[in-house]
Amino acid sequence: MDIDLIKDVGGGTGTDATHPRIPSSANDILATIHLQERCYDRNISPFELNAAIKYGTRTEGETRNGMRSWKFNYKGITYITDYEMKIGITAYPDLCWGFDLKKAPITQEMKDAHVEATRLSDDLHSWNSHTVVVVDQSGSMRITDATKSVTRSDLVWLCLAVDYIGKRLRTGEASSKDFLSLVELGGDEKYLLRHQPMDWILYNRIIDFLRSHKPCGGGNYLPAIDKAQHMLSYNRSGKCALQLIFLTDGAPSDFNGNQERSKYEACNRIATLACKFGSRLTVGGFAVGKGQFSTLEEMVKTAKEYNCIGFLMKASLRVEDLSSAFCQMSTLITDTKTTMTDFKTNSQRTFRDLIREPKSAIGVYIEGETAWKVYTNKPRSTANVVRTLFNKEEYRWMYPERTFESLKAVGIAVREYIFGEGRERAVRRVREINHRGKFVGIPLVGKETLFQEDLDPEDVRAFHKNFCKLQQLAKKYAAIFNRQLLSIPGIDSSKVPTIHFLDYWVMMFNKENNERGAILVEKMLDHSKYIKWNTNGGYVRTENTYLGTAISFSGRNGDYRFSLEDIPQAFSHFTYNASGRRFLICDLQGVLDTTKKPPIFELTDPAIHYKQQTRRDDFGRTDLGENGIEQFFQTHVCSDLCRMVCRKCIDGAEDDIIQYESIREGPTVEEAEVKEAPEKEKSEKRVKFAL
Repeated sequence: MDIDLIKDVGGGTGTDATHPRIPSSANDILATIHLQERCYDRNISPFELNAAIKYGTRTEGETRNGMRSWKFNYKGITYITDYEMKIGITAYPDLCWGFDLKKAPITQEMKDAHVEATRLSDDLHSWNSHTVVVVDQSGSMRITDATKSVTRSDLVWLCLAVDYIGKRLRTGEASSKDFLSLVELGGDEKYLLRHQPMDWILYNRIIDFLRSHKPCGGGNYLPAIDKAQHMLSYNRSGKCALQLIFLTDGAPSDFNGNQERSKYEACNRIATLACKFGSRLTVGGFAVGKGQFSTLEEMVKTAKEYNCIGFLMKASLRVEDLSSAFCQMSTLITDTKTTMTDFKTNSQRTFRDLIREPKSAIGVYIEGETAWKVYTNKPRSTANVVRTLFNKEEYRWMYPERTFESLKAVGIAVREYIFGEGRERAVRRVREINHRGKFVGIPLVGKETLFQEDLDPEDVRAFHKNFCKLQQLAKKYAAIFNRQLLSIPGIDSSKVPTIHFLDYWVMMFNKENNERGAILVEKMLDHSKYIKWNTNGGYVRTENTYLGTAISFSGRNGDYRFSLEDIPQAFSHFTYNASGRRFLICDLQGVLDTTKKPPIFELTDPAIHYKQQTRRDDFGRTDLGENGIEQFFQTHVCSDLCRMVCRKCIDGAEDDIIQYESIREGPTVEEAEVKEAPEKEKSEKRVKFAL
């Protein structure tokens, strides 16, 4: 520090030919409201301003609107005053103050691998994933309310480096075929990194940002979203999983803080992205701190309307919470990559180039709209539209006499846009039409593959064969389950819901380019009542949607009851027993139709876990084999209904907990029915439907 400057500060009366006189006390400086607020927000003591002027390092600050300023740096804090040093303007901590993250040592081998990965990145089909992270670097990210009084910005950089990049590299979840781009939100609103391969050199570059990048200015969302959209559109290969992440601590500053207009424009931009990429794009946000996040919430909600994976994590400013949130974000991109991977070739499949419409639009039908492709059969000419169905028992395609569900129909209208996506299939709207082109009959849906590799120009029906077999098997076991359920003494068959899988068929038609097309068609379910009761990955729904509605009965050891929610779960458990422990039917989804008497569960798109790995191909990629069965039983809790339908005799069943580990191989239900002795007189038990 300059000796003359120190003397001048200490005595308060000295002069300097270059600099103006420095006040002898901070009391001589009129602290602005802005300075007071910033000191409070950033956990800075305003009383340190005096010490900073006396003992800190002074440099000339920025000139704004013709006004010059001074910077005083002291103990990791920078104070800004006006040029006359009569008014304190603001204060903020230095970057990375209080800790330092060491860089990873880089070997020559790592450098060579990075150069090679960068060269190979020109082959866009080789990319496994591309993550675009929008990092808020507006002035509020300087606030030091995070763990150990570090700034919000430092905390974000720290977790991005360690938890998103470092951990994934160590576990093998990420490789140099995964790419990352960084876009700045606030500050200069610029590209910080453009599609860099995930490696330890990238890790070190994030540490450089931690050490050098300074938050400043407002937080304009729209320029950052535009840049992110440009980055995500760089690689149009359907093999690449995509992720768009926003790390921010508050509302946008666009349009002078007009939140409604900012929200509208931001959501429109997200919709443009989401309709192109659908389920291979994850859109998420980390809401850091206690700011206003309604715009971020709407952006995520909009993305989910187009079947993107969406999440909003409101993380506290504790490093443990933000670290955990980053790990969850890593899991999502890994799950997407896994879904896209062909388990036979271990390579990622290619998403077809499909355009999506929002789920909220599926109830709107406008006849004659150009977004419908029409295929009709004309009198006395070869049929353009053909209905067929694969028969599992006879193992051949069948052709029913009736082509359409409605007697008035002469063709079908197929929506150009898809509105739903599963792990393997896309879903679009289908309607039957009469000779005037008017919609007739009930709304339908058409299902087809999401992936390019599943298209077979030689046999357009081939992809649908496994789904026909799977649904037929599920229907067969549903019928067995229903008989078992209704055989419980005293059950009122007019009130107890039973399990039913939808009827389906395959419609083949000639497209405009003379190519043959085929979609699997079934009734459209009410999407507002659609529920997933369990999945093929172990999730079991625990919420009780039908509160106040349950089935109760009286056994010899007391009164028992089960909820309507227990019925689908019991069916999955039952199929494992009934199949002789060979497979389990799960991924149960659909609606409970209470308008029918008796009410029924209308289900679609089940998955089957087949225990023997050699048979997995029979039931598609959702078949996780014995691992899938184990995942189900790890989360499934047996209800009284499980005990009733999974045992031939109700007496004593309430004392018998049926669990996966205790079940031995046994005959299938079909085999047991053949050997079953004449039915004994049923035990008298009273069963009532409780409302």
